[in-house]
Amino acid sequence: MLQNLPNPPRLIAIIGTRAQTIKMAPLLVELERRNEPYRLLLTGQHHETIDSLLDEFGVTTRRERVYAGPEVKGITQAGIWMLRTAWRLWLERSKWAPSPRGGNIVLAHGDTFTTLLAATVGRLVGCQIAHVEAGLRSFNWRHPFPEEITRVVVSRLAGIAYCPGAWACGNLNPRRVEVVDTGANTILDALRDAMAAPIRPEAKVGVPYAVVSVHRFENLQSRERMGVILDTIGELADRLRVILVLHPTTRKRLGELGELEHLNAHPGIDLRSRMTYVPFMQLLSRAKLVVSDGGSNQEELSYLGVPTLLMRMATERREGLDDNVVLSKFDASIIREMIASVGSQSDVPVSKIVSEQFPVDAIVCDLQRRISRTEHRVDEE
Repeated sequence: MLQNLPNPPRLIAIIGTRAQTIKMAPLLVELERRNEPYRLLLTGQHHETIDSLLDEFGVTTRRERVYAGPEVKGITQAGIWMLRTAWRLWLERSKWAPSPRGGNIVLAHGDTFTTLLAATVGRLVGCQIAHVEAGLRSFNWRHPFPEEITRVVVSRLAGIAYCPGAWACGNLNPRRVEVVDTGANTILDALRDAMAAPIRPEAKVGVPYAVVSVHRFENLQSRERMGVILDTIGELADRLRVILVLHPTTRKRLGELGELEHLNAHPGIDLRSRMTYVPFMQLLSRAKLVVSDGGSNQEELSYLGVPTLLMRMATERREGLDDNVVLSKFDASIIREMIASVGSQSDVPVSKIVSEQFPVDAIVCDLQRRISRTEHRVDEE
């Protein structure tokens, strides 16, 4: 629930999905380490594992839930959720956006429905919008959909753009938005922490294996694409153990297609519920191959050096594409070639985690300068 606070912070982080939580958590922890207060608003787009992820990273700031309904698992449900959540944020704007409203900074991350919600409502309320992970583009509005559209819209609403590298910076017009190069994505900070943690039991398999993780609406709702994905899983399972991660939307869709029991009965396939970040990254880091449709996974696996088959038609990210990440485009020949190569690569992936890059530091330092200037102006008024 949103509350009236006596001295509300002028920095407001609005997140709603697991991917946002993972990428924003290192930033939130660094703000806390530097004693920089902020509000943490959870939109409820995702519910499962959000608290576990925040706890795993050590985020201690109070979590304020804007929406307490069921987790969003479909487009229609997403529309209803978005309207209800936007309306509540608007009605209760005085609780989370203190006057003068132009002195507040709303942190909107990535390209989700929550990103669009945070940027739109924040802008209507009169706050500054800081877009974290800005500037990524596929230049094809259909792929990924609707993420590409979301990024374009949010880039028009934001006044501050934290871009993960020179390529992303170059995709924005510095005359329209203040561009800040963070050098890399905040996922690098999260991944570094995960790989430094003790090995979790969930990450120990004992035999060579591949990991499959698909969850995107554009894939799950296409029978043709799901057919390709299921064929890929079957071919892989003939070669080595396959660990299939069941996201809630994935489990639901496989059940609707009547494939869940078939997959569960296959001796070479291990169905696992989605896990928290640290054990999942440790599991991926030891895989012979990862099949995923996640943009964040593309970034993570590019740093880990694990062979990756990206089940998309296009991607807005450049990481790994000229190296260990192969964009499938759902082309049967590309997929077969990737499966055939399993086991021919080095047994030990070459990690590319850069120890001297800390994107979170760049963002927090910039935010602190802005907040300090704002507080100085408010005091003068």
